[in-house]
Amino acid sequence: MRAYSKKDVDKKALKGAKIAVVGYGSQGRAHALNLKDSGHDVVIGVRKGDSWKQAKKDGLAVATPAEAVKGATLVALLTPDTTQAANYREILPNLAQGATLLFAHGFNIHFKQIKPRKDLDVVLIAPKGPGDLVRRQYAQGRGVPCLIAVAQDASGKAKAKALAYADGIGGTRAGVIETTFKEETETD
Repeated sequence: MRAYSKKDVDKKALKGAKIAVVGYGSQGRAHALNLKDSGHDVVIGVRKGDSWKQAKKDGLAVATPAEAVKGATLVALLTPDTTQAANYREILPNLAQGATLLFAHGFNIHFKQIKPRKDLDVVLIAPKGPGDLVRRQYAQGRGVPCLIAVAQDASGKAKAKALAYADGIGGTRAGVIETTFKEETETD
């Protein structure tokens, strides 16, 4: 088992990247706000309603999920496990070739509910706490430990991108521990 910290992050891995966060619940809101505060270009993908209004109020760019992922270098699919397969099918036509697809829980990849295209990097950054804690710790200059896993490394840089994402949400401040999608799913 390997642990990573800020010193292990390749700052160029997500430099200039557009990050689409699909979902604006507990984890989605925390990740998006932390990434924005870390200097990343973030757009939220949600349907019109309360989450749309909250994301706008929080000062984030908002679009439908299918529109949000257009041109995104990294797409964080942070909707509930029960809706992720349908969300993936919805955004799939607009996912850029070679994009990174990120999850905060391994369920849909481990149980093959989602079978990603072969050109995509597929990674996991799973904070070991609820979204409000992830946000609060980040705002206080700390972080929540995260798990990292790579299910598909099409670019050869999947882990570097995942670590840069973990850094953007504050995870490298507390430590990022390597695992697999299987282990994360079965132990969560």
